[in-house]
Amino acid sequence: MATIRKSLARKKQKDSGKQEVMFRLSLSRENVFRIKSQIYCEAKYWDAKKEKVLIPRVHGKVQAELLSLQKKLDELSSCLLEQILNLPAEKVNKELLEHIVHVFHFGEDENKDDECEDDFVDLFKTFISVRVKTSPRDREFLCVLRMLQRYELYRGRGYKLSLDKMTDLDVLKFEEFLKIEYTFFDQNGKCIKYAHIYKKIPVTRIPKQRGINGIHGTMKMFRTFYNWAVKTGRTENNPFKKYQLPACVYGTPFFITTEERNRLFEFDFSDSPQLAVQRDIFVFQSCIGIRTGDFYKLTKDNVVGDSIEYIANKTLNKTARTVSVPLIPQAKTILERYRDENRTELLPFISTVHYNKSIREMLKRAGINRIVTIINPVTRQSEQHPIYEVASSYMARRNFIGNLYKKVKDASLIGCMTGHTEGSRAFARYRAIDSEMKKEVVKNLE
Repeated sequence: MATIRKSLARKKQKDSGKQEVMFRLSLSRENVFRIKSQIYCEAKYWDAKKEKVLIPRVHGKVQAELLSLQKKLDELSSCLLEQILNLPAEKVNKELLEHIVHVFHFGEDENKDDECEDDFVDLFKTFISVRVKTSPRDREFLCVLRMLQRYELYRGRGYKLSLDKMTDLDVLKFEEFLKIEYTFFDQNGKCIKYAHIYKKIPVTRIPKQRGINGIHGTMKMFRTFYNWAVKTGRTENNPFKKYQLPACVYGTPFFITTEERNRLFEFDFSDSPQLAVQRDIFVFQSCIGIRTGDFYKLTKDNVVGDSIEYIANKTLNKTARTVSVPLIPQAKTILERYRDENRTELLPFISTVHYNKSIREMLKRAGINRIVTIINPVTRQSEQHPIYEVASSYMARRNFIGNLYKKVKDASLIGCMTGHTEGSRAFARYRAIDSEMKKEVVKNLE
């Protein structure tokens, strides 16, 4: 028998502080789905044990709103169960459940079989709401949508984004637009071309010259939208069948060594207490190899015994496998140093922008300045820089993987502690095969 369990998502809405109610629908032990309800509740009004809204006895507007909220949750639960009750288990999937939730809130799209050009933007937003599961990722897709809207205005002459009429040539022209958009502005950030575009679709940051890898990421997200639209029956047109994504190029991964990490940890930042805090956070991230997006979501509950445990957002919809990383003494020292019962987050995080700036500053001040060779993302030419100039929070993940791989050459073992799926091709971007490792291998010929 199908059952639904309810819980609050960890993330709070920035404006209201509410948290989304998540549904865990179980058909059997093998068929379990976690879906968003698109219904939000404040944590203080949620009874986690009873899995329902807490209704205060005092009459008033708040009580009425909470009663309505609980009624809506009950109706959505009934709606989900009623629609899947008579379906074979193999026909129930996440997309069907998300569609039921969407129809419950917004009604059936009467024009679904007769898609009109003006529906493209709305459909893209619907795709984001039902398919994109993490906050950083939904912002990235919204950014792609704004690029497409600017591209539509750039084409001019009545050109409209159309789900059914988009061709591979349109996709190529969009790629070309991404390459040249930065030329619409001068060095001072003043718009010198197509000003009408940015009046209608403003940009928060002036577009910079984009590298091939960045364009690859944008086009890949655009392709994901079309794959979803075809799979869910919104269209039979897929312009990406004839389009080839630009190939990504990655240089040799660079990272700080264990010795450099220890030197950084022991460096005296007493004249800059805030930098000392961020130094500890960077060292801790280097000790567990977690992605920054997942790192910032860690709470004290993620400390299980002598390990950090979490589910990586990137693979949440594929494996939902729990990642467990044992804590080394250095990491335990940092946790103890910032133990605070009044703080929900694991550590005193700041914005990722300021975190990255702090990383570069701390490495420079600690004298970690050896030269590394990188690939310029725009020109694709090799360049040499002090490591502190090109460091970021992303490097903390490489610090973990690179240093471990030098000692334990087992990608599967390390990958299970970094959230990589089995046989991940992306894993190769994090570990380097250096001269010492080659010498060890060659010794087998002696």
